[in-house]
Amino acid sequence: MMDVTWKPGPYTFGKWRQDLTVHVPAVITGATHLVDGFRGPERLRADTRAAVQLRLAKLLGCPVCRALFPGVARRAGLSDAQVQAALAGEIAQLPREAGAAMTWVEAILSSGGTAPLAVPEGAASLSAKQRDHLEVYTRLDIVVHSTGLFFLPHSMIEQAYAS
Repeated sequence: MMDVTWKPGPYTFGKWRQDLTVHVPAVITGATHLVDGFRGPERLRADTRAAVQLRLAKLLGCPVCRALFPGVARRAGLSDAQVQAALAGEIAQLPREAGAAMTWVEAILSSGGTAPLAVPEGAASLSAKQRDHLEVYTRLDIVVHSTGLFFLPHSMIEQAYAS
């Protein structure tokens, strides 16, 4: 999964301003893609969404999400082992769709929050609509975390990332 040398933050005013400038317009223009991922025949399953949220919590270093989403993921149908696998980025232990979605979200994060030009092999099973949804979803998550984590000590973020 994602290169282990990547680390979140620090979340500063400059990063917050940059994230707002870069991602909010894309979230607004991509609102239809965001909604499509929750409904219709190509919507993402609840366990997929939970696995993605767990991985984002870990990679963005959010202690709040890191504490909240394991319970949500269990209610969505992931086992304790799958919750740990999602946090660690071990896609082989997850449902196929969840692993593909996590691969795509990590590629988006690695590209600064935008979809990479090439779809990684592990994400190829997702439809274009699902990938579009996950890109907007990830951009929104970046903005939310950039806003919220700005108010937390960086040591808490590093601890959430490391755990």
